[in-house]
Amino acid sequence: MNIAAIITNINEAKNIKDYVDAYLIPLKDLSINYPNTFSLDEIKQIKTLNKQIFVILNKNIHNNELSHLENTLKEIENLNINGIIFYDIAIVNLKQKLMLKTPLVWNQEHLATNYGTVNYWYDKGIKYTYLSSELTKREIDEIKNNTKSKLFVNIFGYIPMFTSRRHLVKNYLDTFNIKNNSNIHEIKKEGKSYKINDTEIGTTVYSNYILNAVDINFDNIDYLVFNSNLINEQDFLEVLKNYKNKKENKFQKETGFLYKETIYKVK
Repeated sequence: MNIAAIITNINEAKNIKDYVDAYLIPLKDLSINYPNTFSLDEIKQIKTLNKQIFVILNKNIHNNELSHLENTLKEIENLNINGIIFYDIAIVNLKQKLMLKTPLVWNQEHLATNYGTVNYWYDKGIKYTYLSSELTKREIDEIKNNTKSKLFVNIFGYIPMFTSRRHLVKNYLDTFNIKNNSNIHEIKKEGKSYKINDTEIGTTVYSNYILNAVDINFDNIDYLVFNSNLINEQDFLEVLKNYKNKKENKFQKETGFLYKETIYKVK
C-alpha cells in the first residue's frame, strides 16, 4: 500500500515528503478539476524529493491541442516518472505511436466502476486504474479481487462533482457586472455549500464535504489518495501525520458513497 498526495505547490510537497510515497501532480494546461497546476520544470524540482511521481493529464484533448500534447508526452518520457494519469484516449494512441515507455493510469472518473472495463484496459497494457469516487467499499473490494491492475482510491479531500468547459461563474459575474477577483467561489443550495473553481479551462464544482475515510481498511489497495486541494496546508500535513501514527484527524468522518448504494429507478 502506498500513500499518494495530490499537491498544490512545491513547498507543500517538501513539507509532507516524510508521510507520502507518491505525488500526483496536475500538469498546467492539460489537467482539470485542480485549482493549482504545475509546469514541467516544477515537476522536475519535485522529482528531486525521490518519491514516486504520477503526472495528471486528465482533460479532453481538442484537435488543436494534439501537437502540444505529443510534444509534452515526449518531454515527460525523458523525466522517467512512474506514470501518467489520463482521461482522453488520445494519450493511449500517442503512446503507441511514439513508442513511449511511461506507464499509464486509466482515470475516466465516473466510468472506472467495474473490473470488466479495468481488465479490458489492463489487457491493452494499462496496468493502473484510478477508481471512481462513486463506488462503494464492497464494489472496490470486488474489483480488487478480480483484477491484476494496480488501483488508486480516494480516501481524503474534496471530490470534483461537476465540470464544464463553460465559464459558469465568470459569465454570471460579467452578465451582472459583479467585481470578484477570487479564484474560489461558493454556491449554497438546500443548506449546503459547494466550492466552485472557474479557470481558463472551465468550471469545476466540488462536493459540499471533505471525504474523510481514512479509518476504513484499504490495506489491499495499491494507492490511497489524499487530496490537498482547497484545504489548509498545515491541516493537510496534520492529516497525513495522524494517518501515519494511526490517530484520528480533526475533520468530521465522511465516507461519501463508500457505504451508500447508488440506485436509479425509472418512474
